[in-house]
Amino acid sequence: MAFKKAENCETVEEAYACLKELDEDKRLIRSPEDLDRIEKEILSYTNRLAALLLKKRSKPV
Repeated sequence: MAFKKAENCETVEEAYACLKELDEDKRLIRSPEDLDRIEKEILSYTNRLAALLLKKRSKPV
C-alpha cells in the first residue's frame, strides 16, 4: 500500500490520518532493515505532525 509522504501532509488532520493508516497496515517484518524502514516512516509522520502543531500554535489568534 502506498502512503502519502509525510512532507506532503498539509494539515494536522492529514498527518493523523496517515499515522492511522500506517497503524492499520498489517506488514510483515522479516528483517532488521524492514523494522528500520517502518521506524523511519513513523518518525517522519510524527515529526511532520509536530511541525504542523507548532505552526498552528504560533499563529496569532
